[in-house]
Amino acid sequence: MKEFFDTSTLLAAMVEDDPSHEAALAALSGAEHGYAATHSLAECFATLTSGRLPVRLAPETAAELVEVNVARRLSLVSLTPTEYTSALHLAVGVGARGGAIYDVLLLAAARKCGADRIHTLNLRHFSAFAPDLRDKLSQR
Repeated sequence: MKEFFDTSTLLAAMVEDDPSHEAALAALSGAEHGYAATHSLAECFATLTSGRLPVRLAPETAAELVEVNVARRLSLVSLTPTEYTSALHLAVGVGARGGAIYDVLLLAAARKCGADRIHTLNLRHFSAFAPDLRDKLSQR
C-alpha cells in the first residue's frame, strides 16, 4: 500500500511534544511504501527552525532530522512546472488562499504517486480541497 505523508504528519512524527506524535511516528515507522512531497523537506526544516513549535532547533539539527526521518525513509515526489500550474488552477477552483496552496501541492503529489492512504493532521483542508481523495485521508 502506498502511503503519503503530509508535512504536518511528518512534523508530528519528529516532535515528541506534539499531541499526535505517537500515532504519526507509528504510521511513519510502519509504512512499507511511504511517500512525501519534495517541498515537505523545506517545509519541515522551516517549521523546525522557526520557533512556531514548542521546540526551536538549530539548523544543523533540523537538517539532520529531516534527512534521516524523511529524505532517507520515504520516496520523494516532485512536481513539474506544469503540475505546479495545474495545482494553482485547482487552488482557484476550490477557494484555496495564502498558505493553503501548500495543501493543494501536497495533494497533487499524493495523486501523482498514486497514494492509497494520505496521512494528514489537516483533515478539514484536505477534505475541502480534494473531495475525490476523501476516502484515502487518514488523520494522524
